[in-house]
Amino acid sequence: MKLSIIIPAYNADAYLPKLLDTLDKQMQKGIEVIIVDDGSRIPVQTEYKWAKVIRERNGCPGLTRNVGLDVAKGDYIAFIDADDLVTDDYIALVMEKIN
Repeated sequence: MKLSIIIPAYNADAYLPKLLDTLDKQMQKGIEVIIVDDGSRIPVQTEYKWAKVIRERNGCPGLTRNVGLDVAKGDYIAFIDADDLVTDDYIALVMEKIN
């Protein structure tokens, strides 16, 4: 695994789908996406098979990120907040810098 993208999510149901839709168009071999649901009122669900969802009790952003780090298998780590948007070439740009 080359890159692990960790997305902490707390009550992000209004934002997360757009981020995941953008990432879906860019997914490639060697990349994993870990969504850590930090005790959202509505549990995070996704139709994307490439996204691993971990549900945790509400804590804080640092603890949520650490949960993602504990399961990440990538040589490199990227963090994206659930309410962030990324460009259509985000993954290509990150992989270019890695390589």
